[in-house]
Amino acid sequence: MKILLLLPLLIVVSCSTGSKKEVAGPSSGSIEEFSWVENTDFNEVPEVAFNSRDDSFQGDVAEIDSLSTESLARIPEPKLEKVDQSADILVQGITHCYRRNFEEGKKIFQDNLRKYKSHPGYWNMLGTCYYLQGKMRSALLYYNKSRGLKKDYAPPVNNLGVIYQYNGLEQKALSAYKRASEVGSFSMTPMFNMGQLYLKYHLTSDAKNIFSRLVKKNATDVDALNGLATSYLMEGNAEAAVSLFSRLTSVHYSKPQIGINFSLALADVGRRKDAQTILSSINTAQLGEYAPYYSKVLTKLSGASK
Repeated sequence: MKILLLLPLLIVVSCSTGSKKEVAGPSSGSIEEFSWVENTDFNEVPEVAFNSRDDSFQGDVAEIDSLSTESLARIPEPKLEKVDQSADILVQGITHCYRRNFEEGKKIFQDNLRKYKSHPGYWNMLGTCYYLQGKMRSALLYYNKSRGLKKDYAPPVNNLGVIYQYNGLEQKALSAYKRASEVGSFSMTPMFNMGQLYLKYHLTSDAKNIFSRLVKKNATDVDALNGLATSYLMEGNAEAAVSLFSRLTSVHYSKPQIGINFSLALADVGRRKDAQTILSSINTAQLGEYAPYYSKVLTKLSGASK
């Protein structure tokens, strides 16, 4: 599924990009005075039919992980350049937004409004473009427009959950993720979001069930493996966590959200030296919100080595 969007027609009316012309008044009867009007301005534009089967990103991009076929948020910048060359005009638009070229992205959506005005995916992607700018009210409006066109369409339901969670409405977010996973039985992103929310509140059994299902769908999915390993670690089964983390590579261990937990799991099974090696490989420039957690694990390992 793409991260798609919705948008009210009043916001995306197209404007002429030609030079300003003086318009004849109503008293004028000369046809020549209206020569600036093109016949094509009155042509009906065929609308693009919606097909949920087309609602995914394929090709090299999909090789990153399972969820990257559903959301460009998971695709690194070099790969986004490839997506930007897609023949799909909507993919081009949303890729501009993910690359923070918002004006270029919104222009593509605006220019194609007449073709996609009844397309729920169009409005969902447009909403995401506003979401990426931090304009939550507009994003909410367009996601709801998308749902209005197709009630049981998983992407905007999931995306509404993301906005609810952003605003601290986590019960509503959880309900949205559940609904999205029900109506989009093949969509993994809502399940992943549910799993993350369960982990936040230490509902490890529920989280483990979800991440197990995701790993079953794709045994090499990095984030699903990390989620399942973290569930086991929080449950007290460090050996199972180490086994799952070991399926990943050093490239993944440098990421704080993976490396810190792997290091802690190794320490819990008595492999202190390996734990220190993993912790030292983490890119500390990317710690962000993980900085306090990193410091705690570092202190634990430093104390154990004395």
